[in-house]
Amino acid sequence: MPGIEPGTNTSGSFERLILFPWDQLVAVLGSDFSEAASVERRVAQVVVEHGTLPMADLYFELKPLSRNLGAVDYKALIRRENPILTRNPEGQFDLLRIGDAVASRNIHAGIYDALRYGVLF
Repeated sequence: MPGIEPGTNTSGSFERLILFPWDQLVAVLGSDFSEAASVERRVAQVVVEHGTLPMADLYFELKPLSRNLGAVDYKALIRRENPILTRNPEGQFDLLRIGDAVASRNIHAGIYDALRYGVLF
């Protein structure tokens, strides 16, 4: 369709309004950072990502089975050292609480959380 950029991703914004004039889709986008910011974009489709509730139940179920009991040394993480503490030597695995297991966040935050730990191993 003319005027539509395929594959355009608009992170850090949200849909304020979606209009359906004739045979088009027009998304009016706002910003998380400013109520005054607004842009209108003709699009072929709109994909909306909604936050979710943390999966805390799974985390707390796995916590007593883990070597680190879910504990992380954040100062070591900042120094790019091994942040995983051994608090339960009988544990079967290391447990890291990332992404939506912590709080309702977008997928980029979860990927960034995992990357911070992944580059250390």
